[in-house]
Amino acid sequence: GVCRAPLQGWGFPGADHVHFDLQSKDLVISGKPRVSFGKGLRAITQAAFSISLLEYCAKKDSAHPGFVILDSPLLSYKEPDGDDDDLSRTDLNGNFYRFLLQLQKDRQVIVVENTDPPSDVELGTRVEHFSGTLDQGRFGFFPS
Repeated sequence: GVCRAPLQGWGFPGADHVHFDLQSKDLVISGKPRVSFGKGLRAITQAAFSISLLEYCAKKDSAHPGFVILDSPLLSYKEPDGDDDDLSRTDLNGNFYRFLLQLQKDRQVIVVENTDPPSDVELGTRVEHFSGTLDQGRFGFFPS
């Protein structure tokens, strides 16, 4: 499956057996439909699908805007639904960001996240921090 590569690279449990089910129009991971996972695992698997679609279209020279926007893809780190949804004891967080750094320069992934990337991942100027405070750094996406 096309989504296997990002999930394996990130260290997602059970990523050796991933396929897209045409009937349900969704991923199946280790025989389990994506919709049966907790919200955190659904978020990271949706991110994998979106990035995989970007990569697939770029390699096939198919129509795609060349970017994806991910809203809280690492939810299972900060708000797991339970033990089965908790990835906080894995390296998936750092692996996720390191994987994004390896993408070709003509592809862009915008990650909207409420937590900082892990300190062991050097993102440099690729991170824009929005403080939410008028007198400290950049307030938000739109200028105040």
